[in-house]
Amino acid sequence: MTFCARLVRNLATIFLTAMLCWGCGVGEPQMEMNAWSNSGTNTEIYTQVDGTHELSFPIDHGSHDDYMIEWWYLTALLDDQKGREFGIQFTIFRRALTLTSDPANPWRSGQIYMAHFAMSDVQEQTHWTDERFSRGHPELAGARADPFRVNVDDWTLASTDKSFFPLKLSANTPEYSASLAISTGKPMVLQGINGYSQKSPEHASYYYTYSRLPASGQIKVKGKEYDVLGTAWLDREWSSQILSLPYIGWYWFSLVFDDNRELVLFELQSEDVDVKTLPTANWIEPDGTSKSIPASNWKIKPRRFWKSYPVEWELEVDKNRYVVAAKFDNQVMNTSIKYWEGVVEVKDGENVIGRGYMELTGYE
Repeated sequence: MTFCARLVRNLATIFLTAMLCWGCGVGEPQMEMNAWSNSGTNTEIYTQVDGTHELSFPIDHGSHDDYMIEWWYLTALLDDQKGREFGIQFTIFRRALTLTSDPANPWRSGQIYMAHFAMSDVQEQTHWTDERFSRGHPELAGARADPFRVNVDDWTLASTDKSFFPLKLSANTPEYSASLAISTGKPMVLQGINGYSQKSPEHASYYYTYSRLPASGQIKVKGKEYDVLGTAWLDREWSSQILSLPYIGWYWFSLVFDDNRELVLFELQSEDVDVKTLPTANWIEPDGTSKSIPASNWKIKPRRFWKSYPVEWELEVDKNRYVVAAKFDNQVMNTSIKYWEGVVEVKDGENVIGRGYMELTGYE
């Protein structure tokens, strides 16, 4: 089963097991869970990503309940006053169980939410992970556009004023926490064609990015607090298409270079070398403009593996060669859906010229 399919199924399974299905009797949730798992998901009932939607803001910062899946994804590359490096990943996923909702009863939203919150402590080579789940409800979990707010319980990413920026990230666990202010940085980049991002001939999403956002605040690890500064990266995507065979996952990189450029690149992966994918890469220039890189002008290949995960890569872009490597190997998300997500550095020869985040799915 592909990563996207596992994500969708696990979200549904967890909540159906928790008796969040509508109209269930006391003995029915397990039956409903099995029915869901065995019958598959009819994606055609949801609004499809076909490139006809023209992105509009602030409305598209919020939830798109007529699409099946959606996520708000934030990473931050941070340093304390002594140069100690930390990474933060905070993602909230939304999944529609049904298109039927009842405006008079907020418990019947038809939506479920999952949140992932992770911290990488580079010095200690420790990666902390946690997750939360909730049905959609104004007092539990949800997303709104204006003023912007997305949350699961008290894990929150929200605007602090009438405008979208600045944002405030607030999340805590018994072992670690983060309270970050995220300011406006480079302008929004609409990925693909005006936000229509095609991953394969059969798969697409609506996708936009904010890169190099100034971030500051406090993090706490095992009771010790650190004042931190750095940059954040915010991605937004929604779709109604689940990866299916022969596609099994993807690699994705957001790289922040010291010369004030960023590079985003991704590609679906398949065990069948004859399957067509659409490898995608683009530079975000110092002035915020985005420049697509033709697939013939870049290539990437694994150089070193840790367990099943390729944690070091050789990257060639416009005839320039780089090495992209994990700051430490074990940055696996030990959540209901297992994947690798963590801090990497970019080298040109022996010189570190950037850092960023890498996401690997389907490598388990």
